[in-house]
Amino acid sequence: MEFKIVTKFQQEEKMNKEVALYETDIQNDFSLRSGALFVRANKPKRALPYGAEERLPNIFALHGHAENNGWAVLGSVDRHFYEDAELIRNQGGVFEDHCMNGTKGQLRLPELEPQKDVYIRSKDGPLMGVKIYNTAEMTAYLDAIDQGMQLVFEKQSYDVATNPNFDTAFRRMMAMGLKKVVVDGFATDYCVKAAVLAMVAGRDRYKKQLEIYVVADAIEAVNIDFQGQIDNEFGNKALEEMVKSGAKLVTTKDVLEGKLN
Repeated sequence: MEFKIVTKFQQEEKMNKEVALYETDIQNDFSLRSGALFVRANKPKRALPYGAEERLPNIFALHGHAENNGWAVLGSVDRHFYEDAELIRNQGGVFEDHCMNGTKGQLRLPELEPQKDVYIRSKDGPLMGVKIYNTAEMTAYLDAIDQGMQLVFEKQSYDVATNPNFDTAFRRMMAMGLKKVVVDGFATDYCVKAAVLAMVAGRDRYKKQLEIYVVADAIEAVNIDFQGQIDNEFGNKALEEMVKSGAKLVTTKDVLEGKLN
């Protein structure tokens, strides 16, 4: 497996393997009001950008900052098939169809340069089993980051840890020198929280030094709990849980000004 993209930054100096930006589920179905599961924290509709749409300028600024500074760009995406357990169409599921395989809603936003995405799958397709990458395959994907590619983890659940390759890749990146991860995206109380807690668990399990930063003004909550009840504090509770686990809250301005302590 070979990846040929080389960024302008790389032509001048090596990638910074100590810092990564992790973009959580910044897909059409979550990010835009036209999406199947627009993340808006129960905010009332309005003509001006609101909910996830209002957060996008900060997310794009963070993406540009990461690119300009040679950070690794990581992320996740939902890639759903009709049999996925979390969909309402299946007994026990709680979410409407969203980010369905092959649909426009499943795509990452063009401002995130998805033409540079390299996808780490959790399964190859509908009704297929779990896909686990071998050492050679994982090495090739991680090497792709040095060639300006973006490593994106696919999942069939809101929790990226359900992709068995996430832990493997994350452990390898910490071993390669990863020290700081900046997290943004959607949704605070589901996918963002799950990703942060998975990183914290991996850091502690492998006894590594890693700072995890959640960009408070570049995320948005659903504010509906796991039982389907509206809870306008659900996102704040998720933030409290992330902070209690050891994550640090920062703003977009903090990141852009290099204030990651």
